[in-house]
This record gives sequence, C-alpha cells and structure tokens, in this order.
Amino acid sequence: MADFATKKIGAPDFNPEKYVKELSQRCVGGQELQQQRQKIQTLADETNILLKKNVYQNYMQFIETAKEISHLESEMYQLSHMLTEQRSLLSSLAATSLLGDKIPSAVDSDGATGNSGEGEEQKEEEESRRKLAAILEKVEGCVTLLETSGRTILHEGDLLELDPIENSALQRVHAYLFSDGFMIASWIPNRRGPVRYKFEAMYELGSLAVVNVRDMSSVKTAFKLLAFPDTRVFQCTNNQSKKEWLDKFEQAKKARFVQEQQKRESASQIERSPSRPSHSDSLESPSNPFEDADDSNAESELPEWLMEVPEDLDVCIAQRHFEEAYNLLERAREFLDKNTATDPVITDIRRKVEARVRALTEVLMKELEVSPDKSLQGGLRAARRAVRLLNQLGRSTQACDLFLKLCSSILKTQLKRVKREGATVLYVQQIGGIFFSNLTDMTREFLRAFPHSPSCASAFVMWAGSELTHLTSHLIKQVFMPQSSITMLAECVTCVRNQCDQLSELGVDLRYQLDGLLRTPLTRALRDAREKLVDAVKLRAVEDKWHPMNLQSKAGLTKFLQEMSDIGIASIHTYVTGQ
Repeated sequence: MADFATKKIGAPDFNPEKYVKELSQRCVGGQELQQQRQKIQTLADETNILLKKNVYQNYMQFIETAKEISHLESEMYQLSHMLTEQRSLLSSLAATSLLGDKIPSAVDSDGATGNSGEGEEQKEEEESRRKLAAILEKVEGCVTLLETSGRTILHEGDLLELDPIENSALQRVHAYLFSDGFMIASWIPNRRGPVRYKFEAMYELGSLAVVNVRDMSSVKTAFKLLAFPDTRVFQCTNNQSKKEWLDKFEQAKKARFVQEQQKRESASQIERSPSRPSHSDSLESPSNPFEDADDSNAESELPEWLMEVPEDLDVCIAQRHFEEAYNLLERAREFLDKNTATDPVITDIRRKVEARVRALTEVLMKELEVSPDKSLQGGLRAARRAVRLLNQLGRSTQACDLFLKLCSSILKTQLKRVKREGATVLYVQQIGGIFFSNLTDMTREFLRAFPHSPSCASAFVMWAGSELTHLTSHLIKQVFMPQSSITMLAECVTCVRNQCDQLSELGVDLRYQLDGLLRTPLTRALRDAREKLVDAVKLRAVEDKWHPMNLQSKAGLTKFLQEMSDIGIASIHTYVTGQ
C-alpha cells in the first residue's frame, strides 16, 4: 500500500485535489481518514530523511560547485572588463591617424558640433560603466549592477556596522553610494581571486533617510540609515570620513530631486502642449499627417499621483490610515494592470507597490497578534478593520489564524476572572455561561468576517472543538470528584448541555462532542455511586437485627406477600413459618 501511494504521489501527472477526493470517498468515518493522514505524513517524513541523506552525501560537492561557479563568474566579469577596454582602445586607435590628428568618422561628418557633446557623454558613460565593472569584479552577487542606465558611483568606503539598540559591533562592511541607491557588501574572510566582498543589500535613494548620530561615550563618528522597515547604524573611521559620507548623501539626494523635478516639468509641458502636430513633423512623418501623433505620447505619460504612490502609501501606513492605503493600492493596481507596457519606470513603480503591499500586510497582522503588553479591552470589534483588510488583500488564511488566536486569548482572560466560591453548581453555571456566551459572540463575529470561506469555517470548527475540550477537562477536574453526589453531577451536566444548545442557532452543534467528552467520567461516577449504594445496603443488612412479625391471620399474610411481590420481592414466602 505504501509503495502504491509513493508511486501515485510521485507520478508526473499527480493531482492533489483529485487524490484527496478519492480518499474522502473511499474512507468511511474520521478514523480511516486519520489513518490515511498518518500514512501520508509517514511518507513525507521518509522523503525528508532521504533528501537530508542525499544533501549530506553530496554536501562537499555542493560547496565545491558553488565555489567553482563563483570563480567562473568572477573570471567572466574580468573577461568582460578586458573586452570593454580592448574595444575602447581599438575605437581610439581607429579614430587616430599616424600624424596624430583625429580622423573624422562617418557620423562626425554630419555635424561636428552636436556630435562632440555626444562623444563626451559617451566617454563619461564608458568611464562610469568601467568603474561599475570594476565593482563587479570585487563584489560577489551584484550581477544587475550594470542593468540600470545612467547609474554612476559617487562614493565608497569601509564602515563598521553597529547594533541599533546595544551599539555593539556586528560586522565590517564596504559601502557604495550610487546616483540612485546605496549598496552594502560584507567582507569575505576566505577569499580567492579578485572577489573581496559579498553583496548584502541595495537600498533605493528615494526610500532612504540618513540621520546623523551624536557622538557618545560608546559610539562616535556614526550615522543612522533609515529604510523602511530596517534601521541600520554604521560607524566611520574618523570625523572626516563621516563628513564626506553625509555630504555625498546630501548631494545625491539633491541631484535626484532636481532630476525628478525636471521629469515632472517635462511631463507637464507635454500634457499642456496641443495634440496637433506641427507642419514640419507632418512632412517628416511617414505616417498619415492627419492623425494625432501626440495622443500616444500623452497617454504614455504617467500621472503624477502614480509617481507619488510609494511615498503616499508610506505616509498612510505610518499614520495608520489603512483604508486609505488600501484604496490607493487598488487604484494603483488597477492602473498598472491596464498598462502592460515594459517601461522601466512602470516596472519600478510596480515593484515598489508590491513592497508596500507586503508592508501593509505585516502591519495589519501585527494589529491582530496577541502579546502580553497588548490590551484586549476592545475585543473582537477592534479587530474587524484588520481582518477585513487582510481578507481584501487575499490573506484570509493568516487573518483567520490570527483571529482565532485572539479569540483564544480573550476566552482565557474571561475564564480566569471566574473564582470558585460557593456551591459547585453555581460555579459551573457561571463558567459555562461565560464560555458559551463568548463563544456565541465569537461565532457571530467570525461569520461576519469570513462569510464565504469553507477552509476558514473548518478551521473555526476545529478551534471551537479544542476550546470545548479545554473547558470540559477543567470541569471534570473541578466537578467529578469522589465526594460529589449524583444529584449535583446531574445538575451540572444538565446546565452545561443547555448552555451548549445556544450555539445550534448559529449552525455550530457541539452537543455531540460535549456528550462524548462527558461520557467517560459520567459512566465512572455512576459506577462508583452504584458500588457505594450496594456496599451501604450490605452493611445495613448485616447490622440490622431481624425480628419475626405475626400477621395474626391468613388474610393478612396473603396481603403482605402480594405487596412484597408487587415491589419485586417475590421470594419472601420462603421466610414464612407457622401457617
């Protein structure tokens, strides 16, 4: 059976949903399903053990392969750098004559003045790419460094990362400040070849804030890096190095701000410009001159609110305006879904929006998390907003899990307030009333929060069953004691069963589970009471002194025998004497 299950699960066309449906149709009752689940779990454990064995056996091969790949990557970077230098050298040789004067190329013959500026820009771009290629040779894992056009390096240097809370040294890093971001690379202790550092993180300059840290006794010449949700502290070697870093950060921020402002101004000018093409454009254009050529350009321009979406989302999340953040996310998603162009700006905005979605989800999940220092005074009503937004964000499973944990914490807090004072029946009535009334309110809140979610409904039923099990085990310890009377036990069980019936109005029937949990201790209590009664009757019978009774007449004797026979003592005639 196990081999057949292994072959079926390991087949290429294996369908989990179909397999589960077949199991549910074939198995009768929950016990067989539990057995099948245990078999599948055993199969999963065996597979994990085999995978671990294979990993352990080929562990050294994995390490050697990773090292070889890293060496090959560094060699490829070196070859690329060498080819770039050779190409620039050949182009300079081709443009130089034997007498030392420049040979005009075919492009230069068209316009020397315009192309001279382009040549300088090309030289600057080649120089920046050469520097980036040199960084690629030193840093492992930053393959995408050359993919962004116009990226230039502004500053670099060694830093010491500190713990933001304890101010203790964590690691040595090498930092690079680019025109659009800040890259951190950690030192490689056992390095081979030209690779010195390993890529660790890359922060965008727009979502980055640099804060000066005042010199204290334990920390000096340090600055703080704020990048949501990270906070990192770096220490420089001296005050001059710290001043250079802060100045370079400020220059990079200003340059980026000016660049974005120019882009916005150009975009606004394009939007304000008339859509009618000029006469020269209509003559030079090979298409129909009567078409509106600027319509496509106007439509391709992104609106200003979309460019500011990441910053607006950060503000909404920080100010706990979660509904506004969700509405803004939906608006941005709708716009990005309609615009499927492979524009790098749109791709960057889409990536930032997804990052804000994850940040909003984490904040909402923290709203539902239970912690010792968090007050539960608001109850489940305070969690409605977070649960609703998580459902809208497609995180119903996580919302349901956190919602049920919150319910467990509230139930535990409410039941702790009940003190056992007075009669046992009153205590059971009080604790049962609190438990089932709270469970009823939680069921209503759950049905309101997850109206159409079968998986969440099954999780709620399992949770309610586990909470009922905890309550029943507590009642068994408190009520089913040797000195408890049958009358008191009957009153307690009747009270709990009646309180459990109020859940049936909401479609949650836990009576069968309650009866099953109480059956064993109740049977034991009845058996003990029966044994006590039998022992008491035997003791009374032994201690009682029997005296003969004279009924004076045969009619009186017949009447007495008939009465004894009616109450089940038909064998008393054997004790009649002297008829």
